[in-house]
Amino acid sequence: MKKVVTAFLAASLLAITPALAAEQESNPIQQEEGMIEQEEGYWSKELTVDEIMAQKGMKSALESFYDKFPQAKSYKIMGSKVQRVENGEGVNEISLLLRDEEYKELFHLTFDIKIEKITEYEHRVLDLPQSELPETVQATLDKVYSLSLEAKNLKFYGAEMRSFNIKEKEQGKMYSLWFNENGEIIEGEYNNKEFEIKLDETGKVTYFKFENIPLPLGNLEGNTKEEKAQDLLKQLYGEEASEYKIKKVTVREEPRKGFIVFMPTSSEKYPIVVDFNNKDELNGLEVTTRDFLEFAGLL
Repeated sequence: MKKVVTAFLAASLLAITPALAAEQESNPIQQEEGMIEQEEGYWSKELTVDEIMAQKGMKSALESFYDKFPQAKSYKIMGSKVQRVENGEGVNEISLLLRDEEYKELFHLTFDIKIEKITEYEHRVLDLPQSELPETVQATLDKVYSLSLEAKNLKFYGAEMRSFNIKEKEQGKMYSLWFNENGEIIEGEYNNKEFEIKLDETGKVTYFKFENIPLPLGNLEGNTKEEKAQDLLKQLYGEEASEYKIKKVTVREEPRKGFIVFMPTSSEKYPIVVDFNNKDELNGLEVTTRDFLEFAGLL
């Protein structure tokens, strides 16, 4: 959930003594009564439904939201008043959660108290049936299955859809899918063959991971794991794969595993990391950021 905090102005500059000014400089945020500090620069206070609806501008903001998602009008609503510091300035917001009784659909909303508007929201649908996945998602699954028969033989046991709207701009839908041998999660089983994949609504893969079923190298072109990793990108991204070049290959011990970092030629695209195991078999891929690669020591 987004961090939150609020700045305030003390009375008048003429009324501020040097001692008071020094105290305010060291503690520039004054919290309302009942606010609890969750972490540095973030405070919150739970609200009742009546308190949420009494907030100025809240009813009209929610009515506009319900016009887009009418089913949410009957959902349970919870919320907290939050304060956070953003770019050195204080921000007042109300964070809302709307969910159905079965917890299969939920919305996280951010209401800006100052402008009296919902500035962003996250929409999640849990336990999404495989039959409701877009054709573009299924087409990408077929590409992966063509590379791994073992993955194709696994059973579907769950899917989730997430979408974001930030400052009235839709960010697109993202899908997460899970497969294993049983078609369900069984407590205590840790050596199960599993397959997880994340992709957007166009079918573009942002993450996939095989557990105990490495990708057969014979199904990829090339003589080395690096060449095969390049072909994996080609299989998944088509001609766009030519825009990525290997930047670094890292091997770590105990347990031995490695990472092949592909950097894009365009600054507008994100790096891609391909994982391999102790037999140099490829078993995962993830779209990531340059900052994370530096933090993880992969650059």
